[in-house]
Amino acid sequence: MGGARFNATAGIAQQSITSVRIFIMHRRTESHARRFMVPPDRAWLAASACIVLWLAGGVTDAAAQGAQATLAGVVTDAQGGAIPGVTVTAESPALASPTTAVTDAAGQYSLTVPAGAYAITFGANGFDPERRAGVMLTAGVTRNLDVTLQLAALAEQVDVVGVTPLAGVGLERDRVAGSVSVVETDEVLARGAASFADMLHERLGSVTLEGTTTNLFQPTLRFRGFTASPLLGLPQGIAVYQNGVRINEPFGDTVQFDLMPQFAIDQVELSAGANPTFGLNALGGALALRLKNGFDNPGFRGEFSGGSFGRTTTTAEYGANNGRWAFYGGASRFEETGWRVASPSDVTQLFADIGYRSERANGGINVTYADTSLTGNAAAPVELLDVDRNAVFTYPDVTDNRLGFVQARTNLTLSPVWSMQVTGYYRDLDRRTLNGDEAEFEACDDDLLPPGAPAGTLCFGEDDDDDDDNGHDDDGHDDDDDHDHGDDDGDDDGHDDDDDHDDDHDHDDDDHDDDHDDDDEFFAIPLIDQATSRFITALDVAGDGAINRTFTRTRGYGTSFQATARTTVGGTDNVFVAGLSADLADTDFSTSSETGSLTPDRGVTGSGLFASLHGLGGDDIFNTGLESTNNLVGLYVSNTLSPTDRVHLTVSGRYNRAQIDIVDLLGSSLDGSHTFDRFNPAAGVVIDTGDGTSLFARYSESSRAPTAAELSCADPAEPCRVPNAFVADPPLDQIVARSFEAGVRGRWGSGEWSLTSYRTLIDDDILFIASPELIGTGYFQNAGNTARLGFDIELSGRVERTSWYASVGVVDATFESPLLLPGDEEVNDAADDDGLPVEPGDRLPGIPRYSLKAGIRQAVTDDWDVALETVTASSRYFAGDEGNDQVTLDGYGIVTFLSAYRIGAGVELFGRVDNLFGALYSTAGILAELEVHLREVPNASDPRFVAPGPPRSAFGGIRVRF
Repeated sequence: MGGARFNATAGIAQQSITSVRIFIMHRRTESHARRFMVPPDRAWLAASACIVLWLAGGVTDAAAQGAQATLAGVVTDAQGGAIPGVTVTAESPALASPTTAVTDAAGQYSLTVPAGAYAITFGANGFDPERRAGVMLTAGVTRNLDVTLQLAALAEQVDVVGVTPLAGVGLERDRVAGSVSVVETDEVLARGAASFADMLHERLGSVTLEGTTTNLFQPTLRFRGFTASPLLGLPQGIAVYQNGVRINEPFGDTVQFDLMPQFAIDQVELSAGANPTFGLNALGGALALRLKNGFDNPGFRGEFSGGSFGRTTTTAEYGANNGRWAFYGGASRFEETGWRVASPSDVTQLFADIGYRSERANGGINVTYADTSLTGNAAAPVELLDVDRNAVFTYPDVTDNRLGFVQARTNLTLSPVWSMQVTGYYRDLDRRTLNGDEAEFEACDDDLLPPGAPAGTLCFGEDDDDDDDNGHDDDGHDDDDDHDHGDDDGDDDGHDDDDDHDDDHDHDDDDHDDDHDDDDEFFAIPLIDQATSRFITALDVAGDGAINRTFTRTRGYGTSFQATARTTVGGTDNVFVAGLSADLADTDFSTSSETGSLTPDRGVTGSGLFASLHGLGGDDIFNTGLESTNNLVGLYVSNTLSPTDRVHLTVSGRYNRAQIDIVDLLGSSLDGSHTFDRFNPAAGVVIDTGDGTSLFARYSESSRAPTAAELSCADPAEPCRVPNAFVADPPLDQIVARSFEAGVRGRWGSGEWSLTSYRTLIDDDILFIASPELIGTGYFQNAGNTARLGFDIELSGRVERTSWYASVGVVDATFESPLLLPGDEEVNDAADDDGLPVEPGDRLPGIPRYSLKAGIRQAVTDDWDVALETVTASSRYFAGDEGNDQVTLDGYGIVTFLSAYRIGAGVELFGRVDNLFGALYSTAGILAELEVHLREVPNASDPRFVAPGPPRSAFGGIRVRF
């Protein structure tokens, strides 16, 4: 991005950043003061400490400043074109550490340093570095230095990637004993993908998406068979960080893609394999987002696009700096009516950053705000979709999220060898779901009516409710978004997956009391209104529908400290990192179910009467109220030694301790305290053969502690409706991943390539087990071992005006222990009275064995580019078919067309056509009993439910930069 160049003699006083004010008018009438209450003092301790360190570093550094000089100029290529993103480094014996600046979209840079003699280096990925020695800078004078960079052979290019969550330390990617995929901001913009998850899916072969809810901001992302999903209760296997802060939500380790400010993403790093330094959840990988700042992203960028499904997106962002202080701010608004029936969504995201840089310190404070309303109507019967591809099963299924996230950071240079990085944060998330689902509340038998109950009172019983309390229909299809597993992605897939756990744990057994020992709870119990305690009758409501609601309020806060040393050991390069992190969170969670009636098109209208079971005092399957507290502490260390220029040895490890406390607000059955701890090691080696090729190998371990959602739903005798209702829980073990990976990578003059093979074994994987006693319910349990075995191939290149890439992922995700799961013969004929047998080697549902991403981009002229890309995935098993006995969900291949045309300096028109050839495909499937009458297909009986992929769609817009 371009922008005005700032320096000490060009009127900083007029352009300095003094304040940032953001006024937000919101469509909801609920008071923000109540929704975002001022947090308790302890919530601000981490951020306050970080701010003090940041300011102290700035004051100390400012006091040490002498007479200042300025160096400025423009960096161009051999054809005279401006090169953005060039790192300009000034080095001098008078400085404890180098000073850097980055060129803007116009190729301009500016450095303010003490007067003296400097060596100036200009470096950019893809270009030969340029070094100018003996550059004299005079106090109070701006010296101009323009340079031209020459294109480098690809074998000479160097990328630096992070080896820990915090910024401040990095290794050349060629020294990392593992696979790390890096996506820069320019590629994020060029793709024009509507969501961040889609962008990763379109580019990386080992990434696949399940459109479980069919909302593009609520996908289940799988990487090498491990999961990052917004669905509460799915075993999560990928750790996600934003500017060094872990953003897996504390209550269920979920990942909310709609809360990530996509427009502000500067770089994405996806590190593959079990990665202990990234803490809990990094079983299959770690995803690290680095957001923009005013130093590296000066200037203005605006974008507007629109197209199919009533979709519009508007984005504006601006950055500026004066060499010492910087500001970056932006906002984005997304709206669409959706391509399926009753499926509107809107997403508002804001991000602002104030930063400071000097010779010895840099830091900043940033704020993320997001307000989203997402409709995810999930899977539908295949017979219904054959008649109407846009149809939904039951609705509405809506999730509203509101996030406030404040982070402070500082990076202090303590000496030529040592530096220290610190970050602190406070994160406040308010999440509400509303799901209309089928239910079967029917009139009680007269002989079951308690005294005072009128004739026609509705009862709940084993055969009376097909619906899972939270949006999951009996059939598990419904769904929601948040939760599920019975559902859509869940249920039976629930086991899905991914990940993890095992090891040392302590459980206070006060959490094993059960208030729900009465078997009649699941037989036939009259319904009463939760508020008035009066009996609910057939005169009040039809009882064939329910509106299930959840409320989750999470307040997370924490801090991380890291020390880094770059030195030599015995004459060899050595990078040492040690760190400490503490992440704390308090969560309030509640659920309720409003009795309702189904409309002819399977919408649900509420009655205003909220279900509760007579005689249980409100502590029942329809109502949950709990508080949970998470205290996560981690100590980590990493050391990379390079005994020669061609051999790099890395050892690392991390000790994690997780304490999870649960308080039942409606009774005592959920009360409990759980502690899990473990040390996870890793070791790897990289050998450079000297011809642009390197070999690498690594062994690593990582772990995940069971979440509060899993710990509260682990009793086979008391199945729960995920995630609406929880029950007393037997203990669960944490999951442990042990991974080995090896590969070879190389570069040639016009491209690069890599081949990586891996095997990850999961001990004590946690699966969601469906209950045969009450469809739509289930429980979590440690269910033996699972494995992920596969390989990745990456190829890319450029020939004159043509660039191309191909990315292949192959994974066998399998059960490794024999299991006997509950089963329903009407849904899966492989089940019998004993259950559904699963043998070692059976594939996990929902994970395709093969996936391929490929694309070619052609520069037709200097101003016009066109591209064709394809995404393909092979077949996968339905959730509910863990024994691999039924037909699979078909694989698919879709093609995307992209084009961009520059009509002037800083102005670009762009277009995109998704699913160019109109393929009919589905990304997720589940087996479930169909008990709701479909007026479109009166005789429907097929138990297969699928999540359909979007039809052909077209979008276009304009980008402006200056």
